[in-house]
Amino acid sequence: MTVPSALNRRDFIGRTIKYAAAAAVAAPFVSRGKVLGANDRIGIGFIGVGGRGRGHVALAQNFIKAGQNLQIVAICDAWRYRLDEATKFAGAKGYMKHAELLADPSVDIVCIATPDRLHVPQALDAVRAGKDVYCEKPMGHWTQFTLSKQFCEETQKLKRVVQVGNQGNSSPAWQKVKELVQSGAIGRVQLVTAGFYRNGDWGERMPIADPEAKPGPDLDWEAFLGDAPKVPFTVQRFFSWRKYLDYAGGPCTDLLPHLFTPFASAIGLKFPSRAVASGGIFKYTTYDREVPDTFNMCLDYPEKLSVVVVSTLANDYVTEPAIHGDEGTLTLQNPGEWNVGIDSVTIVPRKGERQVFPMQKSDATVAHWQNFLKCVRSREKPVSDVEFGLHVQAALNMAMLSLLKDKVVKFDFAKEEIVA
Repeated sequence: MTVPSALNRRDFIGRTIKYAAAAAVAAPFVSRGKVLGANDRIGIGFIGVGGRGRGHVALAQNFIKAGQNLQIVAICDAWRYRLDEATKFAGAKGYMKHAELLADPSVDIVCIATPDRLHVPQALDAVRAGKDVYCEKPMGHWTQFTLSKQFCEETQKLKRVVQVGNQGNSSPAWQKVKELVQSGAIGRVQLVTAGFYRNGDWGERMPIADPEAKPGPDLDWEAFLGDAPKVPFTVQRFFSWRKYLDYAGGPCTDLLPHLFTPFASAIGLKFPSRAVASGGIFKYTTYDREVPDTFNMCLDYPEKLSVVVVSTLANDYVTEPAIHGDEGTLTLQNPGEWNVGIDSVTIVPRKGERQVFPMQKSDATVAHWQNFLKCVRSREKPVSDVEFGLHVQAALNMAMLSLLKDKVVKFDFAKEEIVA
């Protein structure tokens, strides 16, 4: 096997540097059908340790070094080289099949950071196995609304704790936005306008770590495919999967969750009544890209308000997002690419003086994990719980279907179904 330079041990360990340590939280929590005490250690299993998954492993290591009563006990990945690197780094057991990891009694919680198509099936298996789940965004693939709804229902029935990885919900800046909006600082919300801008397609055209990789005992192609169409193996599909509609949705489901989700939380949005989308492959037309590089969506909500979000991968000039109310406007200054590092929040009322609230930037992913671990112990609802995740997923799925089908897509509230 060719040793992939993109995944060498030095790079893997180096990813720990950017993650800050956090204080431990102590309280009893329920796992595997029994109550564990405040001094019991939480065993973490990681399913998927590519770029984002490796970052989560590193973050957990820093929590442990800071004194949190945690242990990385198991790791799963469909590619053995990546699995071996992660297990050596973390000192954990390795599994090629996620079902084997979920059967491990030392695993109390799991972090799922696999390709989009696998999130909901693996998370559903996890809650059925009695595990609490940190599930990366998007919660599911753009074709999986029915399965996502089933995941939500079973999570609630089984009383599991699920945190969807929309870390903006844990950003202090966005919490301030939520406080201002829900206190009536701008009146009743009428319109949200925002954009996600990037100059480059590196997010979709992912590096091919091993050009000679082949399916077999060291690469589980069937596990990677999940419920996707059964197609022949290519290294492009396995390593650069974000280019393909079978596994991802481009800006709509990969990038817009960072932007749209905290707005949905701040305003309290649930299911949209209809979605209209536009865009396509306007810039990166010279390779086998299937997902759009330009994506714009307009969502109407039954509360009589609209959310308009635009995105392009051809230009990274940032414009100020705004929430327009009938008594004023809230704007966000220098939101940055991920829209969690906001410099300030400004209220411009129809009457009265402008107010500016300076914000302190922080690592929202660290805060998001802290919230998850706190809720694992307390059994409270996390800031990006499974029901909230389903509302976000519905909006994104509706917008993606609108683009692909060239139709207005509506939501049937009586049946809780998407209608194209």
